[in-house]
Amino acid sequence: MDGLRVIKVFEDRQTKLVLSKQEENDILSMKGIIGENNINLQADGNLLISHYVGFVQVNKTRLLIYPKIAIKSFMEKDYNKAFEILIRLLSNSEFFSIKKIPSPLTIGKYKGDLLELFIGIFIDELLVLLNRDVNRNYNLCLENQSFIKGKIDFAETVKYNSYRKHLHYVRYDQFTENIIINRIFKTVILNLINRTTVKENKMKLKKSLLWLEDVEAVRLNNDIWKGVKFSHLNNQYKPVFNLAKLFYYNSSPNLNRGDEMVFSFLVPINQLFEMYIFEAIKSYNSYYKVNYQGPVRYLAKQDGNNKLQLIPDITITENEDVKYIIDTKYKEIDILNNRNVSQSDIYQMLAYSIRYECKKIALVYPKLLGDINYKDIESEILIETNYGQVTIKIIKVDLEMDKKELGEMLNKVFEYKMYEECFT
Repeated sequence: MDGLRVIKVFEDRQTKLVLSKQEENDILSMKGIIGENNINLQADGNLLISHYVGFVQVNKTRLLIYPKIAIKSFMEKDYNKAFEILIRLLSNSEFFSIKKIPSPLTIGKYKGDLLELFIGIFIDELLVLLNRDVNRNYNLCLENQSFIKGKIDFAETVKYNSYRKHLHYVRYDQFTENIIINRIFKTVILNLINRTTVKENKMKLKKSLLWLEDVEAVRLNNDIWKGVKFSHLNNQYKPVFNLAKLFYYNSSPNLNRGDEMVFSFLVPINQLFEMYIFEAIKSYNSYYKVNYQGPVRYLAKQDGNNKLQLIPDITITENEDVKYIIDTKYKEIDILNNRNVSQSDIYQMLAYSIRYECKKIALVYPKLLGDINYKDIESEILIETNYGQVTIKIIKVDLEMDKKELGEMLNKVFEYKMYEECFT
């Protein structure tokens, strides 16, 4: 795209930028998308984005927001590592429905641009399906003809052909590729051709148009998307259809206008980290039930009403008994350099312990790239209570590990020790 400015920043870290007046206006207008309190552009060009990762494009300004996993470095290779980690987190959570992610060897061609990656995955998946067989179905057609085909629509014929006795309105089914799902794909593709800056993406998008040559574009709206029905005949198109929907519902104005105004995909990083840790623990656990954001309980009562709702991020339970409480904190911790656990986090964990009658708790933090003081169990906090000693493990996790390896490491801390206790 001619004149496109791609800006890379880490979430929760100030970045000094030299911006044109138009780029400043574009970034300031992003407050309506990212949130007034989550974006701060100072007069000297320092930009700070909080709480979200992903991308936002306004006009010809594309802002790429990476997780602060590489906050200690400004090197380009660390942007790439942060990009790979972000893709790993997305592919193992509900934020992204496509699980087939390119390998690290091929992911470099997208230059750390999440939008370009999504376009690449979309068009690769679609081309595979089109090469197998272009999706076709029956369309109901209504035409004014001089011959009978299908069924005569007598109401329409009387209404419009009262003086033309040789013509009849007929309704019939036509087997064609010009069906609504293909028309949606073509409309989205035509828009993405104007957005992509990756040569390979543009080439593949144009190639797909050859398969859809006899398909008409459509003016997209919510009713059009809702009108697509899936069955065993076209269910294989559902994942790529969901990606096309992502492009539409995260853009404004509508794609069919072709305007280059706003385009975004943003994910709350705290929730993404929390969900990834849950998926890692659950994928390797074989003895106990792993729960996400529950069970919900209340810490107190006031005038007979429940007060102070408690919702732990992750719990491990057996027969409704909470064996372990795990809380994720997506922030930097470095105990050796006096960046310690906050008092409010400790008080929160103690409240969990009291209400859930659980003495085993873990606080899980990400390991930042370049962290030389890294070890799995960073520290342990012991709290003496009237019902026994509460142990809070402070854990760092390396997000460069794959999910299975990470799940194995975490379950050695949580599950296996509890499993052994059952037989001692």
